[in-house]
Amino acid sequence: MRFGNYAMKPEATAAVSVQGRVITRHAIHRHGSLVLQYYLATAKGPVLVEVQDTEHICFCHQTDVASLQLQTPGQALRFVPLALKSFKGGAVSGVYAKSSSSLRTLQRIAKDADIPLFEADIRPEQRYLIERFVALDVAFLGHYLGPRIDSAEVNSLPVFIGERAKSITPLTAVHLRCISLDFECSFEGLLYSVALYGQYGGQYSGQASQQTYEKVIMVGEAELNSPSYIEWVADEAALIHRLIAWFHEFDPDFIIGWSVVSFDLALLSRRALLHRIPLTIGRGGAKLEWKVDNKFRPETLSLPGRVVLDGIDWLKAAFYHFERFSLEFVSRQLLGEGKAIHNVDNRVEEIDLLFKTDKQALAHYNLTDSRLVWDIFTHTQLWDFALARAELTGLELGRVGASVAAFNHLYLPHLHRAGYVAPDAPASDGIESPGGYVMDSVPGLYKHILVFDFKSLYPSIIRTFLIDPKGLVEGLQLPESECVAGFLGGRFSRQQPILPKLIQTLSEQREKAKREYNAPLSQAIKIIMNSLYGVLGSQGCVFHDAKLASSITMRGHQIMKQTRAWIEEMGYQVIYGDTDSTFVWLGSEPDLTDISALGQTLADDVNAKWYAKITEEHQMESFLELQFERHYEQFFMPTLRGSLEGSKKRYVGAWRNASDELELVFKGMEQVRSDWSPLARKVQASLYERMFNQRDISVYLAGVFEQLLDGQLDDDLVFRKRMRRNIEDYTAKSSPHVKVAQQLCDATGNAAFGKRGAQIDYLITVNGPESVEYKTSKIDYQYYIDKQIGPIAEPVFSIMKLNYMSIASKQLLLI
Repeated sequence: MRFGNYAMKPEATAAVSVQGRVITRHAIHRHGSLVLQYYLATAKGPVLVEVQDTEHICFCHQTDVASLQLQTPGQALRFVPLALKSFKGGAVSGVYAKSSSSLRTLQRIAKDADIPLFEADIRPEQRYLIERFVALDVAFLGHYLGPRIDSAEVNSLPVFIGERAKSITPLTAVHLRCISLDFECSFEGLLYSVALYGQYGGQYSGQASQQTYEKVIMVGEAELNSPSYIEWVADEAALIHRLIAWFHEFDPDFIIGWSVVSFDLALLSRRALLHRIPLTIGRGGAKLEWKVDNKFRPETLSLPGRVVLDGIDWLKAAFYHFERFSLEFVSRQLLGEGKAIHNVDNRVEEIDLLFKTDKQALAHYNLTDSRLVWDIFTHTQLWDFALARAELTGLELGRVGASVAAFNHLYLPHLHRAGYVAPDAPASDGIESPGGYVMDSVPGLYKHILVFDFKSLYPSIIRTFLIDPKGLVEGLQLPESECVAGFLGGRFSRQQPILPKLIQTLSEQREKAKREYNAPLSQAIKIIMNSLYGVLGSQGCVFHDAKLASSITMRGHQIMKQTRAWIEEMGYQVIYGDTDSTFVWLGSEPDLTDISALGQTLADDVNAKWYAKITEEHQMESFLELQFERHYEQFFMPTLRGSLEGSKKRYVGAWRNASDELELVFKGMEQVRSDWSPLARKVQASLYERMFNQRDISVYLAGVFEQLLDGQLDDDLVFRKRMRRNIEDYTAKSSPHVKVAQQLCDATGNAAFGKRGAQIDYLITVNGPESVEYKTSKIDYQYYIDKQIGPIAEPVFSIMKLNYMSIASKQLLLI
């Protein structure tokens, strides 16, 4: 029995339900019809769900329907009046297009005629889930069918025709299968081996009782007594064929790696194309493809049924900060272990040598890299973070960034049920909102500074003052007495706000996550909540309106200024404030009997004042919450260089950790900036540590100069910077690392040194910047004394009332 292009199983006549997690989502056109595809991971294995005979959807004003119909003859379009309206109050019709080409034609004509279309950029596979409040876990009602008859792409994969869908509570019985993948290759890109590593027995994230999976597919003749995890293949083409077969056998849901998209999968694609091998490593034999030719980025990757997570991107998404994001550096920092190779900086040459002389050692190195990525994901709980983010926002698993898309997924279904469609463009007319509040600082060296932070200040402002795109539209149509006043003429309706309720739900979920010690979920919620202001303040979002953004930031300014006034009324001095943080000096003779109790009392007093003020002035509940964050025993706020004015966003503080050790925190200083040499950062850390502990700094620095001029510190003089774009895309070629990249390209004939992502290691010599490997001139030690050590040492010497130049000048005489 057949149904369309499927062989129907005899039992596929009664409607049944399939529940699973949406792994990937797609929209394809088949025989003139739009088909939505959802690859699910279910408790019984992967399933492909298809929603057939659907349409692209957008909206227009009903008054524009006749004009659009007149200008789009022959296009497969339907215009249906709906009980919805635009933010300008006009009634709208739904516009339904059978094909993407018809939709594009409509968009072009509407743009030329200056006719607004609403929500035309929402992809159909996304809209279907958005309108049903589906984020990650879903139940489809429909029928199972057999495998497609006319397509090898979904061969052997169960196919389910979905007729209805609904959101369900998070599934616990679906365990996602993951593999860490890493390629080794020659300098020219010839594949040597691929390592595949995972741990199984429970969930993906390294729980107890895991079994280890290890495999390295290696080009070469089989060697006696080689480890069992090595599988030998004849050549590069055989490696690719074997890897394709492996994907069909192992069938992972997740692929993780380090630059796994831009390097590993991009390399695999290029080599497969060279050998004319279809790269059918997706679910059911679907092809790995790129939406834009030669743009190997996560957002252009299409790999049906499998999620690819890049370790670098996801660490950044989870707000991890490292000086460098190389696998060697991050694994050393997090795991205390690095790559299994002697010379990390020249590993390309060593990999070539190992492939020729010791392939088993190369296999071990390859597998270690793959394992390190796995261990980093486990250590940082990145799998859980990625799942939590998708569960909260509805974004595709594996998609980083995309704050605007996340906002749309959260906001649009509520907006539609409130009777509105999203605007077609931002409403702001160029009057933009200010940034976060930054107070003028009072520079100096202090003892006993208390730091207070407002908990999620901007989300709390949104929730307290009912800041909402729909609320703004409705508020501007109501008398001021019935609204909550904003800024720049904005005012907000008190009736059924959407965004404040979303904030409330997220806040409650975060508190629950904290109680359950679910750190990845708590972090994901925090990031999402804080991104909501950023979306409203971005002209890339159609909901952007200066009245919205300013009603958040200018209210933040007001809150910070009033908080400062109240604290100073209590007899303390506020020396600095930044966005949501307030730095309070307790004075020269503070009561230190219980600092924590004092900090909590101050926070409670301010919170009580805010609660009373907002209740009295706005007749609303305050959700502002000032928290006592930290006690700095010692604190240094520097001046701007060459000025007596206090700096902003720069300070050093010393506090006692749980082990009663003095720990230093650097904010905005050279210590945390990658454009300063390792020597400068080490010297800065030592100078402040010595200053806070009343230890000598003059003798220490003189010793550093002596070692520097003796050549003992040369390794700490190396600058390491990555090319952020291709060398030809730099408009100014004066940056040292760009100059050195050009030198390397010229000296080696290898254009890779000038490509985006290339790491450039260089020194400053008497003849300017030169690469470490090809340096021909003497190191310019005076540069490091004047430009690297001097700027960070002078403020410390000044505050200690010592003369830095008396020490530096003595050393300069020795050069």
